[in-house]
Amino acid sequence: MAWLNVAAIVDATDAEGPGTRTAIWVQGCLKRCPSCCNPDFLKLEPASVIAVKKLKKKIESNKKHFGIEGITLLGGEPVLQAPGLSELAEFAQRIGLSVMLFTGYKLEELKESQFNGIDKLLRHVDIVVDGEFESDIIEQNRNWVGSENQNFHYLSEKYDEAIEPIKEGVITEWRIDPEGVVSANGIPFIVKV
Repeated sequence: MAWLNVAAIVDATDAEGPGTRTAIWVQGCLKRCPSCCNPDFLKLEPASVIAVKKLKKKIESNKKHFGIEGITLLGGEPVLQAPGLSELAEFAQRIGLSVMLFTGYKLEELKESQFNGIDKLLRHVDIVVDGEFESDIIEQNRNWVGSENQNFHYLSEKYDEAIEPIKEGVITEWRIDPEGVVSANGIPFIVKV
């Protein structure tokens, strides 16, 4: 059985890709980008270790209850957990959902197969957004990317460049959980207050 080291999950968000999506941030990253969006997710340590089987049930439930269009995989660095994420992405597509992947690596680097399971993961991803977040070149015109250097790659026919332009301003979502913890996503990082 596959497991994933998960840093955060938002069951239904409109700020992490086209349509309403389940966003899953994984824990752990080997890069140390100076402008990292989620520095709390860099450490290679257990956060919330969850069976892929359990995440599949959550995604299926989110499709039923929230009408999600897809899942978005972010981090940390998702490609470090490619074997487990590929199983999750394959399942998502099988039940009619799209898959979006954010990575700090360039797509060309991923295709060099230096990451275990990356080929299978990329077979089950519709959109890859690649490149490190750079705070000195903040993106103002395209949805979901944090900086101008990041690129969209369409690996299926599900989406194309028409989704990129911002039409109504950048979406940021704020939530308050039952314990009163405030969190935000879509800015391009998660904030907990």
